[in-house]
Amino acid sequence: MKQKDIIDSSFPEIILVDDFTDNQNDWEIVDTDKEVAALTDQGYHMVNKEIDRWHHFSIFPKFVTLKNLFIQCRIEVNKGTSPGQFGIIWGFDKKLQRLNRFCLSSEGRGCTVMHFERNHRPVFHRFYDPFMKVDASQPVLLEILERNGYWYFRINKKLVYITHQTHMADLGNGIGFYVDPGVSINVKKLKVSKRGVNKAFSLN
Repeated sequence: MKQKDIIDSSFPEIILVDDFTDNQNDWEIVDTDKEVAALTDQGYHMVNKEIDRWHHFSIFPKFVTLKNLFIQCRIEVNKGTSPGQFGIIWGFDKKLQRLNRFCLSSEGRGCTVMHFERNHRPVFHRFYDPFMKVDASQPVLLEILERNGYWYFRINKKLVYITHQTHMADLGNGIGFYVDPGVSINVKKLKVSKRGVNKAFSLN
């Protein structure tokens, strides 16, 4: 995956760019019997050690609205993880009661887009594609774009889903990572930007 897949100067307003070489954005650092989150030479390393509860690792960057928000994230799955999912969460406030997630199976098969309450009861909107398949031995590029009232979701530059903004949570500027039980990932790079859309993200 080339760096230009993440960093693109055609977006004039850059909210956040993080390659996790330091902790300037104040990500959670923890090491317990339930979870691990650490900055390493492989990126932001996260492990969910629990067997029945998903974990999140999030921050609140400075943006007022989700309109024209573009999120790009390159994630590496560590060997030996469970078949659970990992991915991006966004659109929530500090109560984290309702949020959105865009996730892929750690085995590279099946992706999910969801607007849900934190305990998954209820689920307000859900899309699942069991036929989505990528090589999970390589870093995966997840992209989320809000454009003209719709959300667009891509994996490795392939458009996998489109939904209207009314189906997704719009409660705040929280953004972070979703990790299912037994899953271990490294986030290699994260970019959040606003305004415009580049040629790499065609809406056709």
